[in-house]
Amino acid sequence: MALHAHAPTAPSVDSAARWRRIGGALVLLCGAVSIASFFKSDPSRNDFERFEDLRLLFLYFTLFTGLCSVYVAVYFQRDAVPRRTLVVTCVACVAVLLAGFPVGSKDVFFYAFYGKIWGFYHANPYLATIADFPSDPWQALVQAQWRDKPALYGPLALEQSWLIQALAGEHLWCTVWLYKACATATLILTLGVADAMLRQTAAGNGQGATRLPLLAWNPLFLFECAGNAHNEITMVLLLLAALWCWRGGHSTAALGLLVLSVWYKWYSVIFIPAFLVAELRRAGIRAAVRDAIVCAVAAVLFGWVLLAPLPGSLRPVIDALLHSGATRGIYPAELSPPLAALFWSLRASGLMETDLGFHLFHGVRVALFGVAVVAIFTRQWRAAEPFAALRESCCLIAGAFFLLLVTILPPWHLLLVIALAVICGREPFLLAAVVLTVLAMLSYFLTFAMATVMVCLVVGTLWLMRHFRPQEIPAAG
Repeated sequence: MALHAHAPTAPSVDSAARWRRIGGALVLLCGAVSIASFFKSDPSRNDFERFEDLRLLFLYFTLFTGLCSVYVAVYFQRDAVPRRTLVVTCVACVAVLLAGFPVGSKDVFFYAFYGKIWGFYHANPYLATIADFPSDPWQALVQAQWRDKPALYGPLALEQSWLIQALAGEHLWCTVWLYKACATATLILTLGVADAMLRQTAAGNGQGATRLPLLAWNPLFLFECAGNAHNEITMVLLLLAALWCWRGGHSTAALGLLVLSVWYKWYSVIFIPAFLVAELRRAGIRAAVRDAIVCAVAAVLFGWVLLAPLPGSLRPVIDALLHSGATRGIYPAELSPPLAALFWSLRASGLMETDLGFHLFHGVRVALFGVAVVAIFTRQWRAAEPFAALRESCCLIAGAFFLLLVTILPPWHLLLVIALAVICGREPFLLAAVVLTVLAMLSYFLTFAMATVMVCLVVGTLWLMRHFRPQEIPAAG
């Protein structure tokens, strides 16, 4: 496909009207999602996993299918979206979703509880668990699987939870909407950084006006940030800001932001080698060694400052990293498509009932991730344009991490991959961003593997209908 291969045309009267219709449909669908979030009267069971009323689940499925259709229509537009339409639509979408109840990801409730453990109960979230406070009225809103686990995130995320708890006190809904406001503000900042990168990147060829809507009007970003207040958007902002700084020649600032993101969520460490390879290509081995030292020093300093208010946290943090449930536990309903294929193949052969099958599953996924990383760095080293290669390497590494190494793939984990794919800008990456968005939106109701099969069947059917039309039967006589 080469829909974005040429510079976009200036918006005509017809195209501006078409963009307004697309934007209006997006706002209406987001508003309907926000209204539907209040149809369930029990807040503790108001999420996709615990709906007893299938009519409500089918309503959401219809709305999300509509959102996916609108997003695909955005992708197929060749001309530039008027700036006013882009901004007004985005603001309207986040405004209506801010008014809704968090339905997709329930993580915001244990963010709030972490802040309460630290700020109200004066306990260390790395040492205490939510289950240690059984009489707390917020318990019912936290998913059971997380109640007996210590904090999952870095100290920077816990500092954010502490600050919001200090502002909102024991008012749960004030706390939740503060998280939603923070996530929405972070999304707006992310769009600003993305816009600046798309405008200044030579590979963009003036196409920023057609690419930015793939982020600003992305239903997964809108739903997970303004709707569910998921903190993954902070990781997107920090990594895009690091790439922006590196593009401007500020490698120290870029590495500082990258290390800061590690102390927010640990997985960001996988991107450091890509930046070092880029610096090695750009400035030589001495500069790369200097940057590696900067990373190490920044990691120690940030860790010392951020963990200082939480004494005794270092060992639990290290233990959590070495025994992460996201990389060791097997959750068949939340596996990525390649890992689901591996798991069910081993299950069908009977091997998953044995220790051999368990170790084989983990060995294969780690080996696949290792091979993918080697291939990605080899590709980056041989690429002609260092910054384009760095962007694409970060996107591919993130994709390999979430699809091959991590055994839990909720939709919001793909925010980073999708954002990087849009920033990369080349057609295969843009297409991947659209496909992953559609799969992620549908996976709220289906597993990722089933969503993939369904989308493939729909696309295959449409292709057959278009290319293999029945022959007309000539009229008799």
